[in-house]
Amino acid sequence: MWGRMKRLLITLFLFLPFSLHAYNFLYIHPTTGKPIGWQPGTTIKYYLDPGKLGRLTNEQAHTLLKEAMKIWENASPYANVPHFEFAGYLPEDVDGTNYQKYVSLGQCYEDDLSQCESEAQKNLQTVIVFDEDSSILQNVLCKIGGCAATSGAKVFGGSSSNPGNIVQGIAVFRVGNTPGNDSLGSEVYFALGVMTHEIGHLLGLAHTVVNQEIANDADKSYFPTMMSIIFPDNSRLGEKDQMTLAPDDIVGISNLYPSNTFSQNTGTIKGKILKSDGTPMMHVNVIARNIEDPLCEAYSFLSGRVCPVNTHSLTLNMDSCFDNNGSGLVESGNFSFSSLPAGAYTLEVEEVANTQLAQTLAPGLFDEFIFGDAEFWNENDIANESNTLSSTITLAAGETKDNINIILNRNSVTDDRIKYIPLSTFTRGLGTQCQPTSKNYATLLGVSEPSDTSGNTSGGNPIVHERITPGGCSLIELHKQNTWP
Repeated sequence: MWGRMKRLLITLFLFLPFSLHAYNFLYIHPTTGKPIGWQPGTTIKYYLDPGKLGRLTNEQAHTLLKEAMKIWENASPYANVPHFEFAGYLPEDVDGTNYQKYVSLGQCYEDDLSQCESEAQKNLQTVIVFDEDSSILQNVLCKIGGCAATSGAKVFGGSSSNPGNIVQGIAVFRVGNTPGNDSLGSEVYFALGVMTHEIGHLLGLAHTVVNQEIANDADKSYFPTMMSIIFPDNSRLGEKDQMTLAPDDIVGISNLYPSNTFSQNTGTIKGKILKSDGTPMMHVNVIARNIEDPLCEAYSFLSGRVCPVNTHSLTLNMDSCFDNNGSGLVESGNFSFSSLPAGAYTLEVEEVANTQLAQTLAPGLFDEFIFGDAEFWNENDIANESNTLSSTITLAAGETKDNINIILNRNSVTDDRIKYIPLSTFTRGLGTQCQPTSKNYATLLGVSEPSDTSGNTSGGNPIVHERITPGGCSLIELHKQNTWP
């Protein structure tokens, strides 16, 4: 019975979110534990649907798509990100009647392409589709209301037991009028924000969670591109922040596609998150912040995604580990921030307070509560101490700081728990990397920049939530609001 369950877990494992470094990756090799992406530095040739995208012409939408691709291609001099190349148009406008030829939720392997569901998969054609009438996404690929996009890898090299690099993928977009400001310029930035996020998934990145209080902050510039929710302000101008990759995004893509010199310039912080009784605490969000710019240079890692060295296997779909003889699963509260830039850091733990966001990070398995309060790490950390007591970790390039353990204040969940350290605790750094884009993408397409018609730029509730399913597919759900047209 257990042997059968173990084989099932290994099969599922490849397609679930997982972190080895200071980031989450969509695909992990089932035996080596290494993240899977495209061949570093390769050229991804994509075939494009000739249709429109909302009110945007095909030419306008394609221009935005290429801009989103360039944002990732130019992410960092220490990353060897694949290059995208337009290979030509698909022979027909893809819609609800013919999408099966081009896109599916199924995944397959090069060793037996006959098992692939679509012709594009069998031909190793990466396909990007504009779902003009929502007939593909909303009713077929997403099956949730207001679905805006889906993307991910669909064909891997090798076999299911020994997968290789990604060799084929899809992205499907449906972007219509935006809430609060329905100008075409507003639609441009909304579309580009979704595209930039989804290209990150196509490259193999999963979600992160950093500065989750940002919904209540007027300054959205600390919002990582790969966070699973968008908090636009009522003027629609805040989405320009999605065009600027945060340091967490850059570390993620650099870990997945490292250059030869990347590891020489970075360090590692490792440790465990423990309940007050010393048992491991799973799914706590651990944040490392550079003290020079703590809101911008913030990096996220969920505890339990690294197994102890004496276990039989790396983390599987339940973020747990096999013991040495494979007879059962053991929990792990380990965390590991690899590839951090040299500097001085504070470390904190927090609850992922938004349940929907939590589910994107570990679908169906997430315990969204913290045992005790959110707190800082301090030297000789113990239970039942002030949650604001902190120490600084100084990290040099090439250095590893290990045994950085945080012991939570309690061994149970209480209603009065402090879910996260308030962002007001931290001061914006001088010369921060996190700035909205200054590039005028609307004018690039020949349309007017969106104007602030609401008089309110401080705003709003999250309108977009994205989910990662066990099939490796990313879904965006547009939540209905009073301002939604």
